[in-house]
Amino acid sequence: MIRRLVPVLRRLTQVISLAVLVLLPLLALFTHFKEAHSLHDLTAETWQHAAIREIDRAVADSPTRRAWVAQTQGTIWSARLFGVSLSDPLAGAEAILSSRSFYRPMLWSLLIPVAITVLLGRVFCGWICPMNTLLELVDALRRLLRFAEIRERDVKFSLGNKYLVLAVVLGLVTFTSVPFIALFYPPAVMSREMHLFVFGSTVGIGTYLIAAVCAIELFVSKRWWCRYICPGGALYSLLGRFRVVRVVRNERNCVQCGECVRVCQFDLRPMLVPMTGMECTNCGSCVRACNDDALKFAFVLPDLSGASPGVPKVKPLSGRQAADDLVCLSVIDPPEPGSNTTSAVAGVPSAPGSGTKVLSSIVILLSSSLLSVVAAFSPSVALAHHILGLPHYSYKENYPQAPTLEYPATTGPYDVLMTSFPGHPEPRERTTIAFYIKNRDTGEPYDLPVTLRVLQTATFGANRVIMEPTIHEPSTNQHKYFVVFPQDGEFIAELTMDVEGRPEVIPFLLVAGQPSAAKSIVIAVSIGLGVFLLVVRAIRIKQRRKSMNRGGPVPLNVTPPNTAAQV
Repeated sequence: MIRRLVPVLRRLTQVISLAVLVLLPLLALFTHFKEAHSLHDLTAETWQHAAIREIDRAVADSPTRRAWVAQTQGTIWSARLFGVSLSDPLAGAEAILSSRSFYRPMLWSLLIPVAITVLLGRVFCGWICPMNTLLELVDALRRLLRFAEIRERDVKFSLGNKYLVLAVVLGLVTFTSVPFIALFYPPAVMSREMHLFVFGSTVGIGTYLIAAVCAIELFVSKRWWCRYICPGGALYSLLGRFRVVRVVRNERNCVQCGECVRVCQFDLRPMLVPMTGMECTNCGSCVRACNDDALKFAFVLPDLSGASPGVPKVKPLSGRQAADDLVCLSVIDPPEPGSNTTSAVAGVPSAPGSGTKVLSSIVILLSSSLLSVVAAFSPSVALAHHILGLPHYSYKENYPQAPTLEYPATTGPYDVLMTSFPGHPEPRERTTIAFYIKNRDTGEPYDLPVTLRVLQTATFGANRVIMEPTIHEPSTNQHKYFVVFPQDGEFIAELTMDVEGRPEVIPFLLVAGQPSAAKSIVIAVSIGLGVFLLVVRAIRIKQRRKSMNRGGPVPLNVTPPNTAAQV
């Protein structure tokens, strides 16, 4: 019964997670129109307006539902659901390390996710994470490659890579005090892109990042992100190392058929271990595939001896072999006739690292570190201490004739509130941008000059300067600017102010008109395809070179040197 029920519950949870991903920005948009007293203006025949009208009808006659809507906001990265605050443990670690302080509401928001992970393990990855759901669909698309007679590639890395990526990004966050993880962490990226799509019917560069990961998983490496790179998955694995719910194998019932190994997307080989380890997401795929009742979920008391219960017992390797298998990756091609690429047990694929070793996974780690450094020092990144990925903007009731955008932020001891009138300006329309800054502890207004620069974002290349840095002296507790946006697009208003003797830059995102990302998408896809083809070509060349140097079997489409000489 449980064997069949768990997959159904997991699919239902994944559907609910995707629904929440879409519903949160819709509720935020509904709240904005409601606060602006503009619900009666929703006459456009768009799916956003239709959804908002349905939400309004659903909560109109129920004070309880209206309260639930008011208490539900945020993203998958950090949210408040029905008044209960929940944050990704990686968001909490980033906030604590970047601010070097403990914020009590943040700690409370971590309580439930951390407790669930400690008890059940990496269930967020397998049951809730929208990126995992998307990548499961991508994995299913690999069948199209077989149908099209395209050789599948499965470049394998060390599972330890993601722990090094986690250490690198957390180290950079601590060193720079810049919370940049949400710029590339898929759950935060997908939530932010959904907000952009709901509010502005557009997408940002995060969509290209998600598409690039999907392309790598489809053509190069199966479940590449979740297995080898994801820092969030690494943190969940560490938190769930001593979990009490695991998949346990009954050795007497196991007939070594290998079905559980074939269905495990994380290549954990439950047939070879007494119970799954900290990498397991408790998805239940292996339990469902086992027709001999050899695998089942069970409560297991944690082993605090330090041994890893999910690691299969294998013959020790020599020092050179161990070093190679630790840092190598291998290209696993479909087996050729007569080749020995399966284990002795029922055709189970051989272990990772048994193929031709062509590159070091250290290259991937260095690349990840470089991307993290670029993200950390990018001019579009906030240097203020606040969590990225959770929109905090709303419309103010004082302007019922036109919505006014409010965007709060914090930096040091100051609370900063940016207002934009109108909240969604049209191109060539004069827009008033004002900043209200006060000391959080004393309530005193900020009495020093500030500088504002406005940029138009560009997917590739440098951002275009719309308004040069302009200094403004404080006047009646506010700093007011007038800006004209020349065309449809996304813009960044960069506020520079002195905070405890050092300059701080806080970016505020503004959208003018109805920007289109069609040109950027074409350019991004073209560049990504070109890079992908170059990587595949390089891997194949290295594979052939190593095979010829070692005197091993010659890959396809390569003529042996002695044959060429005879001809």
